[in-house]
Amino acid sequence: MSASGDGALWSGRFSEPPASEAAALGRSIGFDRRLLEQDVHASVAHVASLRDAGLLSEDEARSLTDTLREVGAAIADLAVDPRDEDVHSVVERAVTDRLGELGARLHAGRSRNDLVVTDLRLWLLASGRRIDALTRGLARALVERAREHTDTVMPGTTHGRPAQVVTLGHHLCAHAWALTRDLERISDWSSRTATSPLGAGALATSTLGLDPDRTAQRLGFEHAFENSIDAVSDRDFVQEWIAAAAILATHASRIAADLVRWTDPTVGWAELDEAYATGSSMMPQKQNPDTAELARAKAARLGADFAALTAIVQGLPLGYHRDLQEDKEPSFDAADTLELVLPALTGAVRTLRFDVESMRAACDDEGLYATDLAEALVAAGIPFREAHRRTGELLRRLEDDGSLRDLSADVWIAFGVEHGPALLDPERSVAARSGPGGPSPASVKAQIDALDAALIV
Repeated sequence: MSASGDGALWSGRFSEPPASEAAALGRSIGFDRRLLEQDVHASVAHVASLRDAGLLSEDEARSLTDTLREVGAAIADLAVDPRDEDVHSVVERAVTDRLGELGARLHAGRSRNDLVVTDLRLWLLASGRRIDALTRGLARALVERAREHTDTVMPGTTHGRPAQVVTLGHHLCAHAWALTRDLERISDWSSRTATSPLGAGALATSTLGLDPDRTAQRLGFEHAFENSIDAVSDRDFVQEWIAAAAILATHASRIAADLVRWTDPTVGWAELDEAYATGSSMMPQKQNPDTAELARAKAARLGADFAALTAIVQGLPLGYHRDLQEDKEPSFDAADTLELVLPALTGAVRTLRFDVESMRAACDDEGLYATDLAEALVAAGIPFREAHRRTGELLRRLEDDGSLRDLSADVWIAFGVEHGPALLDPERSVAARSGPGGPSPASVKAQIDALDAALIV
């Protein structure tokens, strides 16, 4: 206890407690309490390190470990004292209340600087595993629906306008491929994040003969820190986490945007299950795609989290600064948001009802086959720019009067294509695009096989 009686972990140097408003500003227990489980886990590993260094006897280490585990088991009901600044204060006070002087020996050789970043790495790695599983669930839902629709034709769009005929399976696989890259990002991030900072101390390790490598093994990290200053200063693993989460949220938002568009009654290509829609408080007829709309909007929130953290850490000199306390809320928010969005979007995709006939009817748009016509001319030996010009001019002439399907055989021959009407068939159009990664049923089935393999854990 300090002379001032406030009981802060750092109060020995001070004769007066902090001003109440300063204490309120610095108090982080309101949000870093989520790290209690990780703080206990890290503390258990640290006790073993103190024992190995000869700073605790076997009995003392056992008593501390048992008490820490007791505290960990009671986390949900652990009381927070008004004097507790942060999660570390809560755990150390709980142990000291039970063990007295022995509990006060727990903090030897460590700082809140290396402890908090250890806790956060552990928490984020666990969150990353959950997000990985949820992302795989969404990707698998897309693949399952793609498997049902390998030969369902639909207009593909660029600039939000009809462009060429594709298959629904092809479009759904496109979303799934984006998610596989998110899984790669999470995996790469996890490997870089699995570095233990414990033992770095406040800045320059300690003189107590602790073994950071052994501590890293006990905590399940891949390795220990290489530089103690970097260990307590680094927050690029948090930035990378939020960046990967923001990209994943962006991909989710694009899936959601397609659900909103396809289920628009004026488009009529799909219908959301009622479990993933809501009504209007005023208009009885409404069935609104709120699940998809919210999933679409959440990407902006995660982008803002990344911008906030980047603004906080840019320009900070090396070493720990209290600014870094602000790394937790955006990282927690990124995880929380994805854990809401991904399951809801997965359910919406799994239960979505597609109107196959409506999609095929939309393929009657003759403009969808313009590229087919131009490429038919190219296959006949005409340079592409000339083929592009001829096709564009033909479509322009027919805008106000006429149809490609009504052209006579003589007109088609004069145009340079002998079997023009055959090119206006959607199934023929997609079947002709049978190369790797294309929209043909055979190509989509190959993609599905590749996605199935990529999504195996």
